[in-house]
Amino acid sequence: MIQSAKRPASGQLNFHQLYIFQMVANHLSFSRAAEALEITQPAVSIQVQELEKFLGITLFHRRPRGLRITDTGEAVLAYSQQIFSLSNRLLETVQEMEGLQFGHLVLGASTTPGEYVLPLVVGRFRQVYPDIQVELVIGNTRTIVQRILDRDMDLGMVGDHVAEHNDELEITEFQYDEIVFVASPSHPAANAGKLTPQDVVDLGLVAREDGSATREAAERHLRELGVAPKFAIEFGSNQAVKQAATVGGGVGVISRLGITAELRAGMLTILDVTGWDCRRPLTLIQPRDRYLSPSQRAFREFLMAERLSPNDKLAKPDATGIVPIA
Repeated sequence: MIQSAKRPASGQLNFHQLYIFQMVANHLSFSRAAEALEITQPAVSIQVQELEKFLGITLFHRRPRGLRITDTGEAVLAYSQQIFSLSNRLLETVQEMEGLQFGHLVLGASTTPGEYVLPLVVGRFRQVYPDIQVELVIGNTRTIVQRILDRDMDLGMVGDHVAEHNDELEITEFQYDEIVFVASPSHPAANAGKLTPQDVVDLGLVAREDGSATREAAERHLRELGVAPKFAIEFGSNQAVKQAATVGGGVGVISRLGITAELRAGMLTILDVTGWDCRRPLTLIQPRDRYLSPSQRAFREFLMAERLSPNDKLAKPDATGIVPIA
């Protein structure tokens, strides 16, 4: 077995050997890696041994029961995955530069823009660029921001400012959203006339989980009005909040963008609450230092072309609850 006593040799790393090592590490088997690569098992073993010799380390513990990757091998594998991921991005970029015929976007969105804004924009974008694959991942704002920072996603849209990451993220306002209190038309609150913020809290608020920008904006505005936020029920989705409010389970705290159908169907009504004017921006976020591929740049430009003018985006939503995208 090769010992890890000497320093790696000088010279260029053999990426063919590195790729074969990665395949062995993924399968933890020389024979299965050889089958996947469509080469012989001795050829795989020789290439891994040559890489170990070049690096001066042992990559695998070779035991009768099978292979186990060493701690140093784990570090080499992590770099290998980054190298080949970057290689794939290089190839994708070259292909995209031939006319955006190919491409892959990973978009992240908090629940409100992910359910009620981006699907419409992505649908229109795909009509223009049908060969670009788009993946939209939805989570709460805290999760999406962290995944953008971790470079797991290309672009994101969240339901608030993320001031604590100003140095790491490029943040652009897209449009404004209004957060409202809603109840079933049969709920006593719906026929109580004008309510105070304390009244609605006492009736039992139904809201999203901690980490949701909708909830955080509502909590912030309640405190500004001198009322301590208190939630009777917490859910992990807007749909669950709406359903609970629809059956009279409490007063829902939700984006007006998300209740258009329920308002039209008479399933929910917006409560008239003294001093309540809670609005928050939907913001586009991306790492400040990230290079955007042609398809990523095309989507960002398409999205920003859909943005409202500065005067329009500050306007109130219309009777249906939507601030229309121009």
